[in-house]
Amino acid sequence: MKTYNKNDPASIQALFNSIAAQYDKTNAVLSWQMHKRWNHELVQQVIVPSKPDTLLDLCCGTGAIAFEYLQQREAPIQAYMLDFSEGMLAYAREQSVKRDLLRHHITYLQADAQAIPLMAESVDCATIAYGIRNIKQPSLCFEEVFRVLKPGGSFGVLELTEPQNALLRIGHRLYLRTVLPIMGKLLTSNQAAYQYLCNSIHNFIPPQELEKLLQIAGFTSIVRKPLLGGIATLLMAKKAK
Repeated sequence: MKTYNKNDPASIQALFNSIAAQYDKTNAVLSWQMHKRWNHELVQQVIVPSKPDTLLDLCCGTGAIAFEYLQQREAPIQAYMLDFSEGMLAYAREQSVKRDLLRHHITYLQADAQAIPLMAESVDCATIAYGIRNIKQPSLCFEEVFRVLKPGGSFGVLELTEPQNALLRIGHRLYLRTVLPIMGKLLTSNQAAYQYLCNSIHNFIPPQELEKLLQIAGFTSIVRKPLLGGIATLLMAKKAK
């Protein structure tokens, strides 16, 4: 069985390339459609209030986060879609056409979220959904986001996390260790990919540690919001004016 490790960037790149075409469908099944509600929460709580004319979506995957906002905006804006996976970016391009979003200026960046290829203070709002736990050094990513955000800019981090409630945590771990890898294999023929994704949730730092990293990077007005008992967590932060 293949193995994936976020300390080996090439393996993570290969992982997401291998599941890009089935990513949305698989997430819908494995999360019981809950991921759509969490995505909507990120868009409504972070992006919409900011009304950004320049949006950066890190680890953008198939584009679900940015595209939900772009569909709401009639006037064209600049959106930067950044992902390490060429396969994910290719799929996102297809989705932008299907969703009739070509009125917007969308730039696709195959790059590392720890070294964002944008100028300082060039972005109004930035987001990262389900991606920070796959980044080797989350602190570097946060520092880079802080660098490219304009003063007063907003940043939203949405991530799968372990619940705090003991009973819910037991059930959650059982689901991740048994059901999710098997379903991942059936839906994508890549059980190892979803085994890695399960392990990445177990082994990742807790939300309160992410909050500390945001503070160290310079962010203020940080709000941490557990979703569905903490199965997912939304962190919202600002760069001071």
